[in-house]
Amino acid sequence: MSVLANGDPYSQLQISIDKVIGKIGVERTRYLLDSFIKNTTVTQNEGEKIKMITQYMVSVAIKIFDLQETVFFISPVTEYRDARYCCFHLLRKYTEDSYPKIGLNFHCSSRIVMYGCSTSDERLNFPKAHTKFVNNYLLLESKLIEFMGKIN
Repeated sequence: MSVLANGDPYSQLQISIDKVIGKIGVERTRYLLDSFIKNTTVTQNEGEKIKMITQYMVSVAIKIFDLQETVFFISPVTEYRDARYCCFHLLRKYTEDSYPKIGLNFHCSSRIVMYGCSTSDERLNFPKAHTKFVNNYLLLESKLIEFMGKIN
């Protein structure tokens, strides 16, 4: 992203970082950011946390996408698939779980997980063409980050 306009997300981020640095100093800001990064990453050897995160994410995805819990894992309807794809992508991003492991949790093959992750990437790269998906994804991601910060 370039820094061309005041409405630019990068410029807004830089302004916020400058405010934090002005308030608490460079070292504390770096510590705060490092702490945030550490608290929003779960390693593969933290199996119980990954199970909790997966269960939480599924329940939140069901609410965000307005779905029925009983058919979440099996419905071929687009909204259900999109919700699962968001979950796959976020699990890969924040837990670094393998495709087969994620597939086990969602009762599907690793190929489906891989396809869901690549589909999510494509849609996230073209947000204007996929506004509903991207908005739901970002909401799910923000709730996931908040949850991970609490359990870590």
